[in-house]
Amino acid sequence: MADEVILGYCVKEKAQKPMKDPEEVVLKNGKHAIRGICASCGTKMMKFVSAKKADPAAPAVAPAPAVPGTPPTPKTA
Repeated sequence: MADEVILGYCVKEKAQKPMKDPEEVVLKNGKHAIRGICASCGTKMMKFVSAKKADPAAPAVAPAPAVPGTPPTPKTA
């Protein structure tokens, strides 16, 4: 992703602008997005992308580890 230019919507400038330092993230609800900074004004930007178009080389966010002392959730069949 470092070589390609990612365009995102800058809310401050109300226009499509290139993203600086884009990184792929997986949100808590499982959706994929690209997060970065507007190259011209420095505002945080976010662009939702489909999981199919997501970069396979980007690290996926691992689920949070279980809290010690809590029983594991039962699996239903």
